[in-house]
Amino acid sequence: MSTIRRQKNKLKLMFAAASIVLIRRTAYVLALASLPFAFSSGGNAIYANPESAEFSDMHGHWAEEPILEAVSEGIISGYDDGTFRPDRSVSRAEFINMLLAGLHIPLAASSSEHSSQEASFQSLRDVGIVDENDFSADELDQELQRAEMIRLALRTMDPEAGQEQTAKQREQAVDAGLIDEAGDTLKGTQAATRAEAVVVLQRLKRIVLAKTMDSVGS
Repeated sequence: MSTIRRQKNKLKLMFAAASIVLIRRTAYVLALASLPFAFSSGGNAIYANPESAEFSDMHGHWAEEPILEAVSEGIISGYDDGTFRPDRSVSRAEFINMLLAGLHIPLAASSSEHSSQEASFQSLRDVGIVDENDFSADELDQELQRAEMIRLALRTMDPEAGQEQTAKQREQAVDAGLIDEAGDTLKGTQAATRAEAVVVLQRLKRIVLAKTMDSVGS
């Protein structure tokens, strides 16, 4: 069996499992939506109601709704000073962790053999989302470029995607619904922000879930 085929099979299994978790998580969050209190996990705030997650720098921000949604799901959190810093650049490691949490991808590497950051990186490599030509584990603390963010998102949907030039990847991302055609420039060397990363991830989750549900129904 070819490497691409193995990666596709891994992705199919991952998406099937992720969809079940997403459906259960959605039902759970909806059931808690009327509760006014917040829960905590691992020291990070996870709010039962997205409206209760208040950040001093988020009111009126263009990505406020998907960010609060992601916070409520425990995918990402704000800072101790009560800010979210949506326009701050996001690192490759941060986006990898967001993909793991958002798609419920299990760690494939033992933390006893690798650092937590390296284990997360290896997990995405094992399922074909991160390619050996993307970046190395030593480069995870660097800023994530917007073109890299789109490429990883496209490859999450199809291991063979994300091989074209940046302009073609942008077209694919627009067609898939990951980014908006009118408001996106996708400069390859421009760093992605925390807000942009969250919006792309939340859209990616919905696309993955829809594809999986369609395949189950067919």
